[in-house]
Amino acid sequence: MSRNLPSLGLKKFLVRLLIRRPIRNCWLSWPKSSRGRQMAEFTTIARPYAKAAFSYATETETQTQWREFLQKAATIASDDAMVEVLKNPAVSAETKCAMLDDLTKDREVNGSLSLLKALSHYGRLLVLPSISSEYDALVAQGERALEVTITSAFRLEKDELQLLESKLKKQHKGKTIRVQTAVDKSLIGGFEIRSADTVIDATVRGRLSKIAESLSA
Repeated sequence: MSRNLPSLGLKKFLVRLLIRRPIRNCWLSWPKSSRGRQMAEFTTIARPYAKAAFSYATETETQTQWREFLQKAATIASDDAMVEVLKNPAVSAETKCAMLDDLTKDREVNGSLSLLKALSHYGRLLVLPSISSEYDALVAQGERALEVTITSAFRLEKDELQLLESKLKKQHKGKTIRVQTAVDKSLIGGFEIRSADTVIDATVRGRLSKIAESLSA
């Protein structure tokens, strides 16, 4: 394989793959006392890859497909026989990548080959199980999150925003509230809270519209 990164096509995906130093593909030879440290190292290395995959999967609405691909790739990469191959320096990076690509064809998703190429290029295919675990954690975290946009006629003060966030947390117990704010002077006054399935209109413009509707009824 060329010493330059292979052309992967998916620029947004590649930009997120920030780690450059190769790991040591020799974990089976590590003493048992070092396994915990080695697994922690794998998790640290895996996290940016998992975040990149999760971000790309979210943008392309392929979260489930990516989850299935990573789970299968992780199962294969953790097989004893495959581990021996992946840590064998006599086997080229291209061959290792091709083997995993072939064995995961039935779960292939847009961008998955790019990930395998990047991992093989840097000698990190053994990190796939950790990437899968980190990806699953991100999915679970996302399922517990509620995206909310609060639009106001004027910029909300810090204490006003905190009060609204507190009320939202009470209404949606167990969820992580992610708030974005926006300013729209056409609202005249007040605020609007909008999430995926709810709109709370507490704006002056909204009240005036309701008054106008009642007068014309």
